[in-house]
Amino acid sequence: MESRRKRFRFRYVFLSVMITGIIIFTIKYKYEHTFSTNRWIEFPRERVKMVDSLLEKHVLVGKSKEEIIGLLGNETENAYFKEVNNFVYYMGDERGLISIDSEWLVIEFRNNVVIDAKIMRD
Repeated sequence: MESRRKRFRFRYVFLSVMITGIIIFTIKYKYEHTFSTNRWIEFPRERVKMVDSLLEKHVLVGKSKEEIIGLLGNETENAYFKEVNNFVYYMGDERGLISIDSEWLVIEFRNNVVIDAKIMRD
């Protein structure tokens, strides 16, 4: 009878630890993958985790350069895909199993208004 209780108690503790771990992982994942301007600016190497949330929450096409700067901060200096009519933001190592390239958010402007935003890899 006593060993039965110990097995039940062990299963209960094990299940509780597993559920708690899953909950903590889910909360951490949600926090890391939800866009916020402060986190975007503070943690440039983590932007790759937030970019999908950014593009879901904010329609960039039609925004002005000032609105983009207000949302994303200043663009990355000496960026890989930099041209006269765009802003480029470094986002970190590419997503996937083998990360050998970097990902960049390239925002194109015409007359100071966003006409396209795309993710590119170098």
